[in-house]
Amino acid sequence: MEQKKFMDIARIKEDTELTAANTNGFHVGDHVVIQTKFDGANASFRYNEETGELDTFSRKQPLTYDSTLSGFWNFVKTLDADKFKKYPNYVFFGEWAVKNKIIYKPEYRKIWLMYDVYDVENKCYLSQSEVKRLAEEFGFTYINTWYDGEFISWEHVKSFLDKVVYSESIEEGVVIKNMTRLNDPNSRTPFVLKIVNDQFSEVMKQKPKEINPEVEAAKQKAQDIVNQIVTRRRVEKEIYKMRDEGILPEKIEPIDMKLVAQNLPKRIFNDCVKEEKEMVETAGEYFSKMCGSTAMKHAKNIILGN
Repeated sequence: MEQKKFMDIARIKEDTELTAANTNGFHVGDHVVIQTKFDGANASFRYNEETGELDTFSRKQPLTYDSTLSGFWNFVKTLDADKFKKYPNYVFFGEWAVKNKIIYKPEYRKIWLMYDVYDVENKCYLSQSEVKRLAEEFGFTYINTWYDGEFISWEHVKSFLDKVVYSESIEEGVVIKNMTRLNDPNSRTPFVLKIVNDQFSEVMKQKPKEINPEVEAAKQKAQDIVNQIVTRRRVEKEIYKMRDEGILPEKIEPIDMKLVAQNLPKRIFNDCVKEEKEMVETAGEYFSKMCGSTAMKHAKNIILGN
């Protein structure tokens, strides 16, 4: 499935001697929404009619079992894809709340905050009221909206920079969307702009801690779960299946390890999701990579006799 790229959102820019302002797409009386800019990772998904599954994407590329965007792929795999059948042309955009420079409240970590929906058939973004309705329909967290009404002034927009909802002290900034002109195909003027909080630049300069006990504990917990369910016996059975299906030859040689590496990790992951779903979800974002590496260690021992 072709990926619908994320919208590039430029910072607000005033007139200078060298550059022109980019705010000319906003006029007093236009319908605008002002929302919190969240410091996470861009993450989207869409229902795939051919496979009956939800395809997931980071800002630039599709996600897979071994490239999960810190667990977003795993999160989407827990959703009931059938519920999205009636929206095959919708791309759901949001922010995956992974650890970043801003320390967010515990309840706003490892969740997905939805902020846009794009209709690929009609080539337009949906109204924010419809985006919010869809978020409620599927039980997603809708991005915090500070203001929904007529555009007043840029000073009014900036007045929301000091407000916080997701952290204790600071947000990255605000995003303003001109819903009156958002889907206008006849203009190059941006109708979505961001204002980044000056304090956020100071936060960005801070050196992150080298060791996070919570992260280390989560990784160890995930590895313990992987060790329980990604066993030598499970790997051996999957290798036999691959041989029976003709993916591997009857007599497996060391040269066949490339084929094993191309197929085994994903097959083991899918088998674990099918048979041990609760344990996989408990392991969280670290499971897929740990699953793949553990499976390949067993495979090398089985095939190469190490």
